[in-house]
Amino acid sequence: MTKTATRMLRLMDRAVTLWRIPVIGKEKSRVLRRLLLRHQPRRGIEVGSLFGYSAILVAGHMPRGGRLVCVEQNAYLAKFVASNVEKAGLARHVRVVVGDALRVLPLLRGPVDFLLIDANKEDYLDYLRAVESRLVKGALVVADNTGMYRRDVKPYLDHVRNDPRYDSREHDFGFDCMEVSVFRG
Repeated sequence: MTKTATRMLRLMDRAVTLWRIPVIGKEKSRVLRRLLLRHQPRRGIEVGSLFGYSAILVAGHMPRGGRLVCVEQNAYLAKFVASNVEKAGLARHVRVVVGDALRVLPLLRGPVDFLLIDANKEDYLDYLRAVESRLVKGALVVADNTGMYRRDVKPYLDHVRNDPRYDSREHDFGFDCMEVSVFRG
């Protein structure tokens, strides 16, 4: 993680607290950081990037040679993501793709060992299914906002909690939850 990236995340934390912008934030980022350091993913996908907070967090904690593809539907927001990632010194590790994730994900190639889902809540399961055949054994799958939008993400939660290919755990932060699953293969 570059010093600039660390400073940017701190600044974003302050800004989103004042303006109530929905990003991963401090509490969830602590858990995500620990998971990234433990699992050391090298080929990640982020579905829903907003303005790049989690892209900076994830790319900054990937091992040398790690790559993250950020899929953002809104072209205007995607420009913010690309700009913020570049300012954080992580542009070589992040590729921003503009488009509907349900159309873009099937076009992405190669194995995936990290997936962060934080976009249209009712499509969480479809996002996972679009990537599932390329998940490697031990892949980390993180779904944000599973507390606030529990009804919308219920099919996703049922899938990762009941499918024996996943070891899944909910992290409750009081104000929201994050589902963390490890793909067993």
